[in-house]
Amino acid sequence: MSAPNGTEKSEESHRQLPDPKTLAEAGELPIKDENGNEVAFKTLYADKPAHERQLIIFIRHFFCGSCEEYVRALAGQLPPATLSQTSPPTTLTLIGCGDPVCIADYKTRTHCPFPIYADPSRNLYAKLDMLVTLRQPPKQPDYITMSFFSIVTSSFKNVVMSGLKGLKGGPASQNGGEWLFEGGQLKFVHRMRNTADHSEIKELEQVLGIQG
Repeated sequence: MSAPNGTEKSEESHRQLPDPKTLAEAGELPIKDENGNEVAFKTLYADKPAHERQLIIFIRHFFCGSCEEYVRALAGQLPPATLSQTSPPTTLTLIGCGDPVCIADYKTRTHCPFPIYADPSRNLYAKLDMLVTLRQPPKQPDYITMSFFSIVTSSFKNVVMSGLKGLKGGPASQNGGEWLFEGGQLKFVHRMRNTADHSEIKELEQVLGIQG
């Protein structure tokens, strides 16, 4: 499929697993750590212990206030200590669509305890068929505690205070999603259908078998 300019998908396709060939091709695509070092996407989930799961969450751009709220919710409700006690144990990794130079500041702002990578080309987002849209959510998700105005104001402030890095956060129209692997096999997919459509924490707890 062509790229980062992707088009909107149908409502039914947001949980559809990619075919094996597409997933294999996606696994070979590069992502970057905060120092700009490239690794293949598959290194996050392939050749891992069979009794471990890998939850990989694709966020939007590195200045998205809604995603920052989501990361704070993840850090508070599904911290590494909790995920390590799931059966099987789970690791969580984030991937953003901007330049890796933005990762360190993002970690600081969100108090993120999880590894973060970047896909500035957005080739991986496109290969995995994640939506490109500025569609707004029909209602505010539970993971967002700030008002829409506060989120916009905070995002704008962070962009301005970041200097030239504020231009490298990634496109505002690129959305992400949640991908769960176990034993190298993809078990769960949720692609965002709008700009604030990450899986709610309660849904992730159900998927991971965590008792609320």
